[in-house]
Amino acid sequence: MRLFVAELLKNGDDADLVYLTQSDDYTLARERGFREYPGFSAAKERHDNVLPGFLKRLPPRTRRDFGVYLNAIRIRPETAISDFALLGYSGAKLPWDDFTIIHPFTSAQPPFELLVKVQGCRYLGDALQYEHLSVGMAAAFEEEPDNEKDPDAVRIMIAGRKIGYVPRGLATQVRQWTRNGFGMDATLERINGSKEAPSLFLFLAVKSLAG
Repeated sequence: MRLFVAELLKNGDDADLVYLTQSDDYTLARERGFREYPGFSAAKERHDNVLPGFLKRLPPRTRRDFGVYLNAIRIRPETAISDFALLGYSGAKLPWDDFTIIHPFTSAQPPFELLVKVQGCRYLGDALQYEHLSVGMAAAFEEEPDNEKDPDAVRIMIAGRKIGYVPRGLATQVRQWTRNGFGMDATLERINGSKEAPSLFLFLAVKSLAG
């Protein structure tokens, strides 16, 4: 289960990092070994003007293949997108650490599109039926209030079987979009990894009110 230890808050053309020291997630993360995000001591709750440090998690815009990177995360290369927004849309995940940035989409107004990494799929084992998954399959979302670990969980279903969960931090918004009647079209976008260690991504298009 992902734990939220800090927020990145937009501050003009920059951003500030604020550790969520009073949250249950932060306390549990400390118990599990979390100390700080590299370069920003947790002894200080707030760090100002941190955007340049976090942009190191993204390929530079000057790279010749930067457009290829944008296409891979379903952003058209000609799209005008700020560095701060790109951190959220991309997740800024690196292979050598376990940090990721979750865009909550709390203020986003449809229509818009996003790439969603499926959480928990590797723990399903044979129930995932990895060999029967294919790109383009339609996905649906179902609330799971009886989930003992997270009653706010939203499971992802394909062909009547669970393939994992919406990431924590985005699940609240998916529930709201569903309850408010927004149209949502989700399809399996990428199948990476292996049967033993799968990595799945959905392409989600959120539309205006259904009807």
